[in-house]
Amino acid sequence: MNVFESKIICKTFQGLEQVLADELTALNAKNVEIIKRAVVCDYNIELLYRCNLELRTCLKVLVPLFEFESNSPDDLYGFAIRIPWEDYFTIDQSFAIDFTIQSEFFTHSQFASLKLKDAICDRFRKFHNDKRPDVNTDKPDILFNLHINKNNVTISMDSSGTSLHQRGNRVEQTIAPINEVLAAGLILMSKWDRQSHFVDAMCGSGTIVIEAASLAINKAPNLDRTYFCFKNWKNYDKTLYNDICTELELKITDFEFKIIGSDNNKKSVFISENNVKKAGYTHLIEIREISIQKMIPPMGNGTLIINPPYGERMEAYQIDLLYKQIGDAFKQHFTGYICGIISNNFAGLKLIGLKPMKKYSVINGKLDCVFYLYEMYEGTKRKQKEVISEE
Repeated sequence: MNVFESKIICKTFQGLEQVLADELTALNAKNVEIIKRAVVCDYNIELLYRCNLELRTCLKVLVPLFEFESNSPDDLYGFAIRIPWEDYFTIDQSFAIDFTIQSEFFTHSQFASLKLKDAICDRFRKFHNDKRPDVNTDKPDILFNLHINKNNVTISMDSSGTSLHQRGNRVEQTIAPINEVLAAGLILMSKWDRQSHFVDAMCGSGTIVIEAASLAINKAPNLDRTYFCFKNWKNYDKTLYNDICTELELKITDFEFKIIGSDNNKKSVFISENNVKKAGYTHLIEIREISIQKMIPPMGNGTLIINPPYGERMEAYQIDLLYKQIGDAFKQHFTGYICGIISNNFAGLKLIGLKPMKKYSVINGKLDCVFYLYEMYEGTKRKQKEVISEE
């Protein structure tokens, strides 16, 4: 059995690993390494707090504790009951177990997590006069993560608790809302410089423009969040955490350009306005009720990112027409903008009629998608270059 406590694992969506690695590097993380749907770096307590508060493309921040091999649930129990759980939390604290299991040895994943739960409880009973800590699956004081790949078992402490995409900004959501972590990832991949306008002309519940506003004023995405499991750890440094929060509050800046969200659906506009208000960004974000075909963005340079319907609830002719209209809108109204679109409708994307300057593979929910970025020059790219060379 190997004991770690020297690494941090930051989990994310497939396709966002490099973006997350760049974020960690900006936080001065050491020995940053990309793995599947996660990024690993060296552990230190300040970095752990900053990861939870500042990372925009991170879902969970884990600290691995133990790694061992196990070929059955009973074998797992035998290893786990020898672990000194009392070193990590007290009998008065509640706990829960999150799990990810891909193994022929553990065909019933929930049963494996139950065996780990039994081992933890039985260990406490043995040393605390038959008393055991309570299980709380809603908001536990301590959350453990059980990861099993084949016969390799890793048990980690989850410092985040609930997923970090839960910024607390949504009052309500539309039918197919984009996840906040993915929205932030798209904005970062677009390389928006925060010195120009930002538009989402199919804004749905407003997630993308809210993430853009947070980035625009340099506000840490989870600065307003109060629930983190690391606050219940035995090594929690409240003074250090408060100092970091104070520092992050002082880094918040003004934003001189426009952030606009628009949608042609009245209910979506209503939901977006409420979510923007809940996030505290009504002074930064303007919501309009208008279609992308009629949307006139602010003049000058900017970035547009949209998450249009993919076609699941539309007729084929409707979705084809929509993607043609999106392409026309890009060409006619968004000169000087970088235009981004995420979709899994590859036939529809061809109807936009533009060649993307960048292509990224991402996952939205369970759908394999692409994120295309188009640079909208005035005229052709060749003519633009000619004008520059003549000057």
